Amino acid sequence: MWHTVLIAAHAAAGTLAFVAGCLALRRGTLFGTYFWSLVAMVVFLALAVTAEWSRLDAATRLVFTGFVALGGFMLWHAACARSIRPASAGPSPRYVEHVGFTLVALLDAFLVVAVLNLGASGWVVAAVGLLVAGAGHFVLRAVRDRLVPAVSAAVPVAARLGHG
Repeated sequence: MWHTVLIAAHAAAGTLAFVAGCLALRRGTLFGTYFWSLVAMVVFLALAVTAEWSRLDAATRLVFTGFVALGGFMLWHAACARSIRPASAGPSPRYVEHVGFTLVALLDAFLVVAVLNLGASGWVVAAVGLLVAGAGHFVLRAVRDRLVPAVSAAVPVAARLGHG
């Protein structure tokens, strides 16, 4: 029973994080709601995995540990976005890319879970996950270019993320 409650809370927090994140990206509003609902989503996931740990086989433990680690990586991106969040001027390319990464990951997770719930095979689930992540990269680039056109055209993505 606790597992079901925790998963429901995880899903609700993830949905709220997605909606608030879209608004934080587009309008700069609801960033706090986005950030803290993302934190709650990861905490509820970790608690749900912990609640079922003894019942999971090794492969499932590995997969769920990976999901919790991805959640941690999403929180890192959100924390980076929080530190450079725009005040009144438009968002920076780095802000868009940090928030955008979490939004793509959330959308990917929603669609992968939906495909899993439809009973799809493992290779179909993996294909959907990879396709959504790849498409999300291109959509994020278009969003970034629309929200920050002058800087986006002049500076490569890796340089803006501090990798170049």
